[in-house]
Amino acid sequence: MTKKIQICMGSACHLKGAPLIAQALQVELERREAAGEVLFELAGSFCQSQCADGVIVRVNGETYQHITAADVPRLVEICLQGE
Repeated sequence: MTKKIQICMGSACHLKGAPLIAQALQVELERREAAGEVLFELAGSFCQSQCADGVIVRVNGETYQHITAADVPRLVEICLQGE
């Protein structure tokens, strides 16, 4: 089963570091996939209309706010728990 992670790439989230978070997610997800844990789908999304709370990341449909690169391992664990 593929796990889905979306990161807002709207202007506000972009300025708050969404590209760096996306890069950190990509590295972590590739590491997990190489270990055979699970398949992930990482995608950028249009503005989520929560600009004051950015960076916004959706994990299996659940929204997380104020995300930083330090949150990436926790988000991946949350994604894995959603099985």
